[in-house]
Amino acid sequence: MAHVPTFRLHVVDVHGEVYNGDARFVAVPAEMGEVGILPGHAPLLSRMRPGELRISQGDGALQILFLDGGMLEVQPYLVSILADASLRVPDIDLKDTEARLQAAQRALSERTSEMNLLMAEQELKRELAKIQAHQRYQQNLQLGKTDGYDWRRPPLTGIPEINIQDLEE
Repeated sequence: MAHVPTFRLHVVDVHGEVYNGDARFVAVPAEMGEVGILPGHAPLLSRMRPGELRISQGDGALQILFLDGGMLEVQPYLVSILADASLRVPDIDLKDTEARLQAAQRALSERTSEMNLLMAEQELKRELAKIQAHQRYQQNLQLGKTDGYDWRRPPLTGIPEINIQDLEE
């Protein structure tokens, strides 16, 4: 059997160590979009947005966590994630998440202050990311995928059209 290259993945949040082990691949919700990391990846430092952390462990097992933002540091054979908070996707409480989503939507519609508006936008993004992660996880369970995850990327939607002439001006 051929040796599969791996790297060390270390994930911590405010409560302590979340994951520490070998990984073949991880997909991280970086600030500017999802980043796929394989062994030997170029060094990188990025903020993270709320979203799914997908881990293909060294033994081939799959793990998925919800991260509520934080920092990502990538070295060729070490990836460190300092998460603001983390949750196993099956542990997401949809009723609580939907209640928080509705509260954020109300706060956005009231627009009482600039600070409240920014906080409501962040809360809205976080809760929507939780719902999407949970829905994707549940869909894969219903399809009988016992690893609980479909590693194919979802189709891109809402891509803005870019007029090259506008960019040149």
